[in-house]
Amino acid sequence: MAESERGSLAWDTYAYSFAHRLLIIRKKRGYSQEELAERCGLHRNAVSNLERATSNRPPHISDPQLSTVYRLARALEVPPALLLPEVSVKLPSRSKEQATVNALSAVETELHRLLADDVEA
Repeated sequence: MAESERGSLAWDTYAYSFAHRLLIIRKKRGYSQEELAERCGLHRNAVSNLERATSNRPPHISDPQLSTVYRLARALEVPPALLLPEVSVKLPSRSKEQATVNALSAVETELHRLLADDVEA
């Protein structure tokens, strides 16, 4: 896949996963595309496009706004995270980042001390 303005992210994979989740949940709720569209204030074509992961705009892969995801989730009575792929992926803890910052700060302090010692000598 070519790199896009979104970086090297394989966005179409995410779009298709979102589309599949939306379709499955909508059907489990027993809503037609029209009913879901009415419940969340979208046009039926918008729901159809999201379920097919298509868009009229290049690169022709759907990319719903966060507000649209929330509207759909509310209409489907599910948490928004249920619609989003890889939401369960864990981010590195802040404590690891802070430990790195602290270590770099300690190295920097020691470097300044050594440089100061060299200047004085």
